[in-house]
Amino acid sequence: MSNWAKIVACLFFIAALQISPMQVSAQQRGPSTPQERARAVQTAKSLQADPLAADTQEDREWLVKWLIEVPDISVKLCTTFLSDLGDSKSSYPGAIIATMLASEAAFVIEHPEKAKDTELIYLAGVDGALNGYQVIRKKDASYRTAHLDDLIQMRDQGKLTQYVHATAKKCK
Repeated sequence: MSNWAKIVACLFFIAALQISPMQVSAQQRGPSTPQERARAVQTAKSLQADPLAADTQEDREWLVKWLIEVPDISVKLCTTFLSDLGDSKSSYPGAIIATMLASEAAFVIEHPEKAKDTELIYLAGVDGALNGYQVIRKKDASYRTAHLDDLIQMRDQGKLTQYVHATAKKCK
């Protein structure tokens, strides 16, 4: 199992452990509130602006729990898009994954008419993750993943949509 897969598995395992006592009540929970949706969108913007900011940690945790609980907002996390994010000992891979997930949720909230278009949702997530990665790179030039650099180049050339279309077929 790659470091990337371990990070994703760990994130979701931690989230599942934290909400296990609430699973029964989560099934009875009503739809998201306007305030929660606004917080999710703001979290996505904050993570894209600075995924390592100390004040985003609480919002990241809240967002993962909220997405698991809420019945009306649904996103899929496909790790295939980002490939291996490097050393799992740093906080960078987790921050990039959280940014991807938050960006997908924000897209669904801001474009409810496109909430079933998986490829557009994935595209929003990948784009958000790339924004977060670029911020991390500005803070720490030693953190670099060739795949994300390639994706940024694809985005700059207008080819990111094609990549997402081709790669989405590998997601389950």
